[in-house]
Amino acid sequence: MEDDFRPQMKKMAVAMGASLTEQDIDHMPPGMTSQGIFHYSRFLEYMRQFKTSEQREEAIKKAFVMLDKDASGYIEWNEIKYILSTVPTATPSAPLSDEEVEAMIQAVDTDGDGRISYREFSDMVKKEKELKK
Repeated sequence: MEDDFRPQMKKMAVAMGASLTEQDIDHMPPGMTSQGIFHYSRFLEYMRQFKTSEQREEAIKKAFVMLDKDASGYIEWNEIKYILSTVPTATPSAPLSDEEVEAMIQAVDTDGDGRISYREFSDMVKKEKELKK
């Protein structure tokens, strides 16, 4: 892997109520990164397979509440940037760039208002693998 996105993967897993080891990351399918870009939507899709629907729903709720720091009902740019910069990791990591945060929002923000509602967040995480059928 040309750039090491392990810290981001671990932080996203924590936000989803899960934990990843170095071995878990080593065994991930290709396509999580390409040309120095971390694909958050692919990672979220991959992670959802490891939980039952009830566990997944609870993890989705916990992750949303954790990310929605101001309890506005939306995850906004500054909240994503804050939480992912403060989640502890085993190794030091650089904070997400503005472009990475924007890419995360765009991957989930279906109504284009620049923020992520619970519905958008939940739909994204639950999304079925339609392309792989």
